[in-house]
Amino acid sequence: MTATPSTSTTAGAGRRIGIVAAVVAVLAVLVGAVAGPEHRRLGPQTTGDPALAERVRAAAGGHDGYRSLAVAEVTPTTVTTAGLGPADAGAPFEIGSVTKTFTAALFADAVTRGEVRPDDPLERALPELAGTPAGAVTLASLAQHRSGLPALGATAAARSPATTVNLNPYSSTTTAQLLDDARTAAVDPQQPPTYSNVGVALLGTALVRAAGAAGYPQLVAERITGPLGMTSTTFAAGDAQIPDTAVPGHRDNGRPAPRWAGEGYLPAGSSTFSTVDDLARWARAQLTGAAPGTGALTPTAQDDPGTSIGWIWVTSGATGADGARHPYVWHNGGTAGFSSMLALDRDGGRAVVVLGDTTAGVEPVARTLLFGTPPSDGGAGPLAWAPVAVAALFSLLALRRALREGALLPIADGLLTAVFGLVLLWNRGPWSSVGGWVWGLVLAPAAAALAVAVVRGRTLPLCRPGHAVTAWAGLGFSVLLVAVAVWAG
Repeated sequence: MTATPSTSTTAGAGRRIGIVAAVVAVLAVLVGAVAGPEHRRLGPQTTGDPALAERVRAAAGGHDGYRSLAVAEVTPTTVTTAGLGPADAGAPFEIGSVTKTFTAALFADAVTRGEVRPDDPLERALPELAGTPAGAVTLASLAQHRSGLPALGATAAARSPATTVNLNPYSSTTTAQLLDDARTAAVDPQQPPTYSNVGVALLGTALVRAAGAAGYPQLVAERITGPLGMTSTTFAAGDAQIPDTAVPGHRDNGRPAPRWAGEGYLPAGSSTFSTVDDLARWARAQLTGAAPGTGALTPTAQDDPGTSIGWIWVTSGATGADGARHPYVWHNGGTAGFSSMLALDRDGGRAVVVLGDTTAGVEPVARTLLFGTPPSDGGAGPLAWAPVAVAALFSLLALRRALREGALLPIADGLLTAVFGLVLLWNRGPWSSVGGWVWGLVLAPAAAALAVAVVRGRTLPLCRPGHAVTAWAGLGFSVLLVAVAVWAG
């Protein structure tokens, strides 16, 4: 006769499994709270002008999503700065596409110097593009994002998934590669205005060639940063050129972000470092007319009823505390771990610069400082909670499998799927609103499932008879999902 476990023995084993699972689940929540993703909040530290710092805190709303901010308020005769949070407010930040305002000024200045004309085809400055669709687009269309070129060249586009996972899509594009990509780039004359980094990069490259300069950094130094005394603005064509004192950027989960460096897209802002003091000088020079190429600020094309564009600079409106609509000229920027904004109220003779060391957009802060626009609460929107729902579902399904499945491979498959969800949540969760305890709550069922699998695994077969192929295939797919999630992190 075959011995059958008694009801009391089965119940005792079930209780032991339940106790182990519960203990592990509680520990998982604690681990998440202590070591999980960071809830990004504006730090309490303050430097510079206390009154401005107080206004910045109010403008930042609930302070969620930010960590450190460096801010300047500028008039033609004064500059007031403040720093909030742990970062050194006087150190270089990555400024991203605010760099495009340098390219805009160089373009307008080159037109004044007679080096180029707005209606010049790109191939006039870059003859290696002669006979190609890209070579026929005008410099003006590049400066207005109306060239018909795509957002990125082929080399950067092949790495474009890196943008969504906070990696650097620009590192492999040299200036020579940028031109190679341009030779084969499609141009769609019917394309609506499309923000094109490759277009601005080609514009900047054409201006360098027309000026006979050694490179984009040298041209900016000769015509902009040198004359204006912007001694802390630098460009990183490679990792070795990243300033040692640069502020570290931060990802959505609060962890350090990778640096961006690369040569080909320098005119578009792939890797520019500057300080709030330098950008305040730049903003002040726009207000006073001391900057080269201030004609770039003047709109030359209409995007929609409320927005127009000059040479790269955008003009739009913001509703102020007085209820009136105020026009302002601006450009923002963002990299893997930074956000930036330079905004000019030309009618009021005022400007603001806001630099942040996270990816949370600083545009609302700038508008509030300029016009009293109601501050944003900084909270995460509904879509930000989607990774929580996905990860929680996978984690609960893993626990269900661990308790009910009669073979190890399906249980392992469920655990790996839960790992995928947890990694996804770690990298893309709503950490501007909540802390790691949410990650710990989602981890708890998966951790309990692992504990159950360990306890039950001694008595379970590898797979059910006749299900080996599907079991191994499912496991392999889950391994692939985890690999993708880890790479994306």
